[in-house]
Amino acid sequence: MASRNSERKSHTRLDEEQLLRDHRTLVEMEKREKKRVRRAWHWGTFRHVLLVLLTLILAIVTIVVMVVGQFLRGPSPTASDLVVQTLMESSALKFVPYLFLFEKTDEAIQRNTLVVPEEATDASLVTVRAHSFADETGDAETDEVFDKNGVRIEEVVGPTYRGYMMIVRDPAQVIVGVSHNPFSKAHAGKKVNDIIASYDAVGGINAGAFYDANGTGNGGEPLGLVYSDGKRLNRADNGAYKTVVGFDKENILRVGTYTSDDAEKIGLRDAVAFGPALIVNGKAATIKGNSSGLNPRSAIGQRSDGAVLLLAIDGRQANSFGASYADLIKVMQDYGAVNACNLDGGSSTVMYYEGEQKNDGMAISASRRLPTAWIVKRGEN
Repeated sequence: MASRNSERKSHTRLDEEQLLRDHRTLVEMEKREKKRVRRAWHWGTFRHVLLVLLTLILAIVTIVVMVVGQFLRGPSPTASDLVVQTLMESSALKFVPYLFLFEKTDEAIQRNTLVVPEEATDASLVTVRAHSFADETGDAETDEVFDKNGVRIEEVVGPTYRGYMMIVRDPAQVIVGVSHNPFSKAHAGKKVNDIIASYDAVGGINAGAFYDANGTGNGGEPLGLVYSDGKRLNRADNGAYKTVVGFDKENILRVGTYTSDDAEKIGLRDAVAFGPALIVNGKAATIKGNSSGLNPRSAIGQRSDGAVLLLAIDGRQANSFGASYADLIKVMQDYGAVNACNLDGGSSTVMYYEGEQKNDGMAISASRRLPTAWIVKRGEN
């Protein structure tokens, strides 16, 4: 009897232990199932959100492509050409017009350009006046007021642009500052404000062309002719930048297509390559169509009294779409330029004076790294 009771109790314990094990197994299975469901839900939610985002991005890209395509194809040929020119002048978006217009892109460029006067700079049209920095800041002949450095800065505003004009009374103060000598791709260029500081100068703007494939160049290597302080630092090349702008040793601004030998004969002291020429010997380049797109611009010019005009115009912004070559010509003419030339623009466009950036600029990291800058030396007190 006692033996049977003992067996029943033993079976009962075994049954209870089995039930407990089964219960634990069931609980573990339920936990694993819940985890699987949660993982499946999270992954499903993530996929859904990702799909929605990708769909949204695709929709936005499609809308942008349709809008750009509509602008490029019409209905207004003038507006279409303006958009084409604007995109073609950028570093990273040159491919866009070709997506829609193919061979018509080149036709649009030919319809909208400048025809530059083919004549040498006439140095007799400029008479550099002597100035005293210590005795006066005003100019009796022009009613202009200059600061202690012989510099005057004015805001320039047009229908599609805003910018600044720096007027430097003495052209001997304006020189080409360089980031390195010799230049090298291995050594990145400097920002304009750093170039200015390295010469203990007071101001300046960006200058000439440089190697910048797809807008990713480090500013270490210029393109075309470069002169600084009477020394040739880079030879003229056979590339796109044949137009040279610079001062000779008599402080006359020369604008034209010069070889390295031509530059030596002229006696250039400071010069860079870019272009196109805007005004030569008082004659403006002939404007065809829109002349160009609307973009940030920089330019240099000289008046008949020798004063130097340094221009920086913002672009690709809500309050300043940018300027065309025709706009630059008008501004330079309004300021009395006898000779003037377009400089590197776009994200390179910047103007500094007394440590302050005057224009808004568009580069994320302030001014870009560049090999050259037109800088203004301090006035001699």
